[in-house]
Amino acid sequence: MGASGAPSATASRPAGRPPAAVTVQVDTRINFSGYHRAGNREVNVRDKIRAFYYPDFWVQAPTLKKAILVFDEIHFMDRPSFMFGGGREGSVGMVGAASPIRPYEQSFRDNGVPLYVHEAPGGPPQSELLEKVEADLSDLNFMTRFQEGLRASQHFRDLHIQPGNYGNGETHETVYQKVATIDLQQSPSPLEVFNNRGVRPFDYSTPEGRLKTLAIDAAFCSIKMSFASGVGAREGIIPFADASPYTTLLSAKYNRAVAAASPAGRGILATDLSLAMFDEVVPTELLENLEIPEIVKLRKESATAREGFLEHLSALQARIGNVPRDGDYALLIEKTLSTEVRPAAKEFRDKLRTIEERLFGKVAKTAVAWALSPAVVQVFGDITWQKILGLAGGAVAVIAGEAIDAHIEKRAARRDSVISYLFDIEQRARNQDKL
Repeated sequence: MGASGAPSATASRPAGRPPAAVTVQVDTRINFSGYHRAGNREVNVRDKIRAFYYPDFWVQAPTLKKAILVFDEIHFMDRPSFMFGGGREGSVGMVGAASPIRPYEQSFRDNGVPLYVHEAPGGPPQSELLEKVEADLSDLNFMTRFQEGLRASQHFRDLHIQPGNYGNGETHETVYQKVATIDLQQSPSPLEVFNNRGVRPFDYSTPEGRLKTLAIDAAFCSIKMSFASGVGAREGIIPFADASPYTTLLSAKYNRAVAAASPAGRGILATDLSLAMFDEVVPTELLENLEIPEIVKLRKESATAREGFLEHLSALQARIGNVPRDGDYALLIEKTLSTEVRPAAKEFRDKLRTIEERLFGKVAKTAVAWALSPAVVQVFGDITWQKILGLAGGAVAVIAGEAIDAHIEKRAARRDSVISYLFDIEQRARNQDKL
């Protein structure tokens, strides 16, 4: 589009890049270009969550922090350079670029965070991938949800209509307003307009040009989602995104598969469920209080708690089972939060509150009993907090003992709670905010 790094009508695959092959486990290689895999997967009590971020070649800081704290492995890729139209006049494509995360890839791994950046594919999409994109552009449900996503999520909008000057007085805001107001119910088929070489790409002055712009943005979104899904199925890595519209788009794909009488068997992705649980307990704004080195340190220090959380996540996935044939993916995640996560969070918070209230009550009684003692009455006229602490004697010992008992109770509560790991992260971020 006009902005730096945005889609272009003249994009081509970057030259000079070797085939991508990055070792991510013992005897395991991932090749994003050829979907090749060698060797055997490790055998674990639970499957490792090897997460693949696909919306773009960069990631916002809160998302990176969540990924470090939750996932076993984190995978990114450079921006792909897919091209539609065979390179002829009227073709549109994505400008390939190296991920800004690349310079830090080795540093993360050296510090115990298995993070990998893979080279991305490019050129015309192969038939299987192209068919999935065309199916999405032909699906009014998918197109409507994509358009609604632009309206609902600023982050999603910025990924697809990148901020910048688009020429002829157009900016990302004016382009958004024009594509967001298209009435898809009354418009021609987006796929037909997308393939119509008579309609110029990125022409915002005509209804057909605006519809083609929306279709191009949806196609770029679709091909990254479809590519991530394909790589995930072949390589055992799980796609994830950080904007809610991706979940509703995934619902549209699931619903279409059901309508086509495809066999059921699609479960909630571990990445989507774990991030939903994370966001339920730890407000995103709190993560701003923790810098990346602190996040990496927290991952190391809480390895046992994180493993317990992920084991619970695995058990929860098994209990939920597959998305019903008539079910909605996004709604099932929300239902899981309502029936599983929020009650557990409330129970844990209530338990901690009870412990704290009981501690406060015992300390208050001890303090009152001590305050009425003759020793206090004798020195009351010259009282200071320093003298109180100096004179307290047995009272301080009692209070300290109660505090130790409460601390032990809290530790037991954390052991019993399946999501205490998330509360520990929340508390650490809140404490940092007070400094």
